[in-house]
Amino acid sequence: MTKQCTKYLIMAKENYGHRRTLHSFNKKSQAVKQLKKILSKPEGNKTSYRNAQSGTGINNPRIKKIRGYC
Repeated sequence: MTKQCTKYLIMAKENYGHRRTLHSFNKKSQAVKQLKKILSKPEGNKTSYRNAQSGTGINNPRIKKIRGYC
């Protein structure tokens, strides 16, 4: 039998619709750190990290807590 654990997913809608999973983490602190990175403003280049990650842009990213297999 496989062991179950809590996972934290970062899910977001892309500009064309449908919500999808961007990242999966075992610790909430890791998920929060990545979410802040996605939501941060661009430093020098006009293309921000959230636009560069998917190519179409990311709208309304959020953390979802699920029970999954380790």
